[in-house]
Amino acid sequence: MTDLHDPDYFLELQTKTGWGKMLRSFAAWLDPKPASLIIDVGTGPGLLPAIFTQKGYRAFGVDSSFKMFRDALHPNLILADVLSLPFEASTFDLITASNLLFLLPEPITALRKMARLLKPDGEIGLLNPSENMSISAATALADERGLEGLARESLLNYAARAERYTRWREVDLPELFAGANLILTDTITKMGPGLVRLVRGKLLSP
Repeated sequence: MTDLHDPDYFLELQTKTGWGKMLRSFAAWLDPKPASLIIDVGTGPGLLPAIFTQKGYRAFGVDSSFKMFRDALHPNLILADVLSLPFEASTFDLITASNLLFLLPEPITALRKMARLLKPDGEIGLLNPSENMSISAATALADERGLEGLARESLLNYAARAERYTRWREVDLPELFAGANLILTDTITKMGPGLVRLVRGKLLSP
């Protein structure tokens, strides 16, 4: 299985496979309000903040691996871990994390750290494998679409990690969000038969 800290792999993943299209779909679905200040946590080489910047937003990316910035796709990238984000509380209009939370041993702790940075009317957006993701489902989709090379390899690697780590069902999400003082506002699935889950939520009213 590919090393999650391999910068060459993640650069190719975001620029030469369908994952770039998925991140654009994620950004469009979130559709932030005008003039939003956005931070993407676990950004890798920074494609998602680059997409938001192209749309006219102010966007930054954070990653815990400096190697990811070697061929950065966005200029405003910051070295930091999700559990020690170097920002003041109530700073951002939108916080995103794609394919990060499902890998963490304490996802609620990470979600709390991110939620602390939201403005009172801010929003959080997450992208993770859905409960439908599995090696067999990913293999069937790869066969159906004729995926080869990196596109096929990355999808099957993703499925293997999904089976090994966490997949949240829609019914699990309210409890996950409530643990970080958030309320779930919407969720949809994407990718073939719904192998990826997009989620959004806001702070609970005091």
